[in-house]
Amino acid sequence: MQNTLTYKGIEKVLLARFPELKGLVNETFGSYYDLKIETPEAYPVFESVLQAFLFDLLDLRKDEPLVHRIFSFLEEMANSPDENVTDLLGIAILEGLVFDRERIRRAWKYMGERTKKLAAETARFGGWQENLPPGEAGSNGH
Repeated sequence: MQNTLTYKGIEKVLLARFPELKGLVNETFGSYYDLKIETPEAYPVFESVLQAFLFDLLDLRKDEPLVHRIFSFLEEMANSPDENVTDLLGIAILEGLVFDRERIRRAWKYMGERTKKLAAETARFGGWQENLPPGEAGSNGH
């Protein structure tokens, strides 16, 4: 299947695929944006809405099917040919995930192969390899 995720409009794709986020978008941005006619850009939506939503689900160990759907979308992002999409994933989601040892270890089982590889690279870059599940810090061929 051709990966068609591109940076332009990715926040609209996210909100279309995850209507569960709409309330949080309204809560977070409703006073700044007229959400009927405009959508905040990708970084604010992914950092302020998706990250908070996903981290709450992981921390509370809730709604596994939704967590699986989110990580499936993140894997699609990880495999995007658009570098801006993989950068968004790394900065908005993976940095915060690998920074927190408990959270990355809970998330690991949901991650696809490419997401795991990017998470390991992010951890190495940030000096957080010890937060990864045991044996995973070196799983990227080095």
